[in-house]
Amino acid sequence: MTRFRRCFFFLLIPPALCSGATVGAGSHLEVRLHHALTSYSSKSGTEVRTTLIAPVHAGGDVLVPQGASLRGTLAGVKRIGWGLRPLRASMRIRFHTLELPDGTSYPVQTRLVSIDNARETVDPTGKIVGIRATAPMGYRAAGIARNLFCWDPLLQLVLAGSTATVLNFPEAEIHFPAGTELRVELTEPLELDTTWSTPLPRIATGEESRHSILNQIRAMTWRTTTQGSSKPADIVNLVFLGEPEWAERAFSAAGWVQADRLSRAAGWKTFHSFAEARPYPGAPMSPMLLDERPALLQFSKSLNNYSRRHHLRVFAQPDSWNGRPVLAAASTQDLAITVSFSNRRLIHAIDRNIDNERAKIVNDLVYTGCVDAAELIHRPWVPSTSRIATGEDVQTDGAVAVLELNPCRTPYRTLDSGPPPKISGGRLQRLGRQIFLTLGNDFTANNPVYQAGKGLQFLFRRMFGKEDRAQPVRASLLPPPSNNYDPNPAALPD
Repeated sequence: MTRFRRCFFFLLIPPALCSGATVGAGSHLEVRLHHALTSYSSKSGTEVRTTLIAPVHAGGDVLVPQGASLRGTLAGVKRIGWGLRPLRASMRIRFHTLELPDGTSYPVQTRLVSIDNARETVDPTGKIVGIRATAPMGYRAAGIARNLFCWDPLLQLVLAGSTATVLNFPEAEIHFPAGTELRVELTEPLELDTTWSTPLPRIATGEESRHSILNQIRAMTWRTTTQGSSKPADIVNLVFLGEPEWAERAFSAAGWVQADRLSRAAGWKTFHSFAEARPYPGAPMSPMLLDERPALLQFSKSLNNYSRRHHLRVFAQPDSWNGRPVLAAASTQDLAITVSFSNRRLIHAIDRNIDNERAKIVNDLVYTGCVDAAELIHRPWVPSTSRIATGEDVQTDGAVAVLELNPCRTPYRTLDSGPPPKISGGRLQRLGRQIFLTLGNDFTANNPVYQAGKGLQFLFRRMFGKEDRAQPVRASLLPPPSNNYDPNPAALPD
């Protein structure tokens, strides 16, 4: 590919020569913010600009391609300020215009559904609601401890002082930096003039090269194991053809960071991130092996909370393909930190449909222009359901996404690198807010009756499987895999 095509290929997606199509109500648009928004300093009426990072499909056609723009306005915003009222920050975004890569614009009716990897939630009306500053796990645990000794005022003061010494008061104002990803739902059907075709070529077109890549996939170990206990762990669902440095540049351009290695300092930072609900994008991952070898690279992507992140481990392979190194990767999305009764410890609960994370990574890397070719390759020997090391069941179509990388020296980016907005007040205001919010919390969420009720609710949901963390199916740029293999079981790996 030429440099221009590599960096701007999605702007060159040609419309198909056919009649128009309808994007139905309820269809989801996955978009990425061009610029930062914050409840503290962003004003109502501010223009909001985003880019579609996943296509919208219907019946095998691409109705809305990656690279389309979705524009709107910040319709309302409330900041916490001194913490007197409201106790939570909030924002409301109204998206009103969809612009396709050919410049055609359409008015749209939408509702914000969710924010990817955020502390904040979105209510049924589409309003973004921030966290209570006293809601993170560290402050909740401190509140439980204080309630256990509510009869002793002196001990109450000691516990309150210890909490203030060990934990920082979380920043509860909403802050979405450039690159934050949102999911938006169409509330009315959208009539389009054309459908679109995708120019991304397949990995191999000739008979010889196709047999070569299929044999490469056939010989590859398809599952990782935990280090030490050797339990079956994550499934390999991505393969990169290219140098490790190319993968590093591609993931960096897509907003991913390399995870820190396990250490005492990293463990302390992870504790604070979990206890204070603050960002730690490079939080370390538990070690896994592929063919008894540790990961060569580890990447993660999160917005503002360690408990919810995208991540993958990349392993070097002994063979090459067409002179290029082969890298195998296993990816999942962490959704929350929860208690595992079978493991008797805290674990990350994941999106059980691991194909969603595969699609996420494909979409992210293709968007940067660092991918020259890609396709899904069928693996009939990979079971559709399996259990990972934490005891959770996962499901997959069994295919692996193979991406041919380029050196990625001029990746495409659309983020606004302007001056960062102000996200909170001065030291005096933050101190006053901490006092007011803590006092208010002691009379509401930190009283013994409320905490006992929430504890019983949590145990009930965990013990009887009432926690529903099902995620919407993520659209992928790649068409479904075809069955490239002889169905004879004797020809398949064990």
